[in-house]
Amino acid sequence: MRLFPGFVMAALLAACAPTTQVVNSWKDPAASSVEFKKVLAACMCRDAAMRRTVEDGLSKRIKGSTPSYTLISDDELKDREAAKAKVREAGFDGAVVMFLVNVDRTATYVPGQAYAVPAAYGNMWGGWAYGWSSTYDPGYVREDQYVNFNTNVYSVADAKLIWASRSETMNPTSVASLVDEVITANVQEMQKQHVLTK
Repeated sequence: MRLFPGFVMAALLAACAPTTQVVNSWKDPAASSVEFKKVLAACMCRDAAMRRTVEDGLSKRIKGSTPSYTLISDDELKDREAAKAKVREAGFDGAVVMFLVNVDRTATYVPGQAYAVPAAYGNMWGGWAYGWSSTYDPGYVREDQYVNFNTNVYSVADAKLIWASRSETMNPTSVASLVDEVITANVQEMQKQHVLTK
């Protein structure tokens, strides 16, 4: 099977590049270094399995955090007052809440290119006039998937937003890798901005 140079380069770049990045973030200017004693890790999503995967991932990466599903059932999650009461009764002072914003597919046309290549070896004079020829790398349409998550950090006592971010993941290979990359990117950004550091 022959691989065209342009296709090979695109594949290598895609394989090497990180697929998740925090595209923007905000921190309350009044908050210097955000620290909480007891943090609720929550994922606001309809898929119960996704919720547990995200919350378990958050609780492993953020010290002193507890997955919300251990306290609030899927039905209670939809009832704001019931969830609020349980969180306060349990003594949480901080909360990290993640939710899926959207999933987009984008088609991009990658134009073809011509490359000069040496002709096959043979009689010197037979290929004299045609010593170099060209091959054509045809264009193709590349479809990329972009997944966006928002991550918010709140002070529970006054329900105040302390920190917020939007992350974007390009072409996730699985739910597990998507969740791991999103959490890793956000935790690194939090550490840089001194949020939830201990």
